[in-house]
Amino acid sequence: MARVEARGGGWLAFASSMIVLVGAFNVVDGIVAVSKHEYVVDDLLFGDLTAWGWLMIAVGAAQVATGLAIFARVTWGSLAGIVLAGFNAIAQLGFLRHYPVWSTIIIAVDVLVIYALTAYGGRRDASSSW
Repeated sequence: MARVEARGGGWLAFASSMIVLVGAFNVVDGIVAVSKHEYVVDDLLFGDLTAWGWLMIAVGAAQVATGLAIFARVTWGSLAGIVLAGFNAIAQLGFLRHYPVWSTIIIAVDVLVIYALTAYGGRRDASSSW
């Protein structure tokens, strides 16, 4: 028997995997900022590098948890994913001067994640599958 994919299942898988991946990157960036001050350039718009590192660890952990919640089809995960992707897109504006191509690509990916979660991230019944 052929398996029927739920409408938008691919978009939701994309959104959850991108949020988990970005969260893991942010956790690693935060750990490096806290432990290896000489490795990261301390050219921030506000605050010091240690505070920024702890913030990135916390945000990254929230992103990983949210991505896993979206993958598990938990309803609150979509709303949290939209908020975190929007926050990440705005945060990338701070890096636009130093990394213009990378920041632009990440903002575009965040917009795609927000699209996926707003278009297909609503209430899903337990019988739907990816």
